[in-house]
Amino acid sequence: MTAINMPPAFAEAIDKMVRLMERLKGSEERPWDQYGQAPKKGVYVLYESGKPIYVGRSNRMPARIRQHGAESSDRYSATFAFKLLRQSLDEPEGTAGEIELTYPDEYGEQRERVRGMTFRAVPVTDQLEQTLFEIYAILEMRTYPKYNDFNTH
Repeated sequence: MTAINMPPAFAEAIDKMVRLMERLKGSEERPWDQYGQAPKKGVYVLYESGKPIYVGRSNRMPARIRQHGAESSDRYSATFAFKLLRQSLDEPEGTAGEIELTYPDEYGEQRERVRGMTFRAVPVTDQLEQTLFEIYAILEMRTYPKYNDFNTH
């Protein structure tokens, strides 16, 4: 799986990604409200109707998964729900704050949508591995570019 001229350390890290993906896919798929069962640090995938739609990583994973659908979340902590809101509104014009204030009911609907999802998670404590695996999983699960993007806004 190594490429020509790939630094050995990078090739070794990439080889770990395949094993991590096997562990992730083999982990138990849990309802959103069991976020407390997620490992503390690692990578998670949110599923809707059995289809992977969002990959994230966190060093406080149970809290992060909860934030995506929490009733009191704002756009800064529920970024996935906010992304779903923007998509449901066909990418409206305006700042994030303006959109959130203009469509509070719709935003609540998207957080509720997240609460209906399931997740899988795998512990990954090394920060480099966690970052690489998030990217690997996004590409493997094909959540890019619709739900995961690398736009830093």
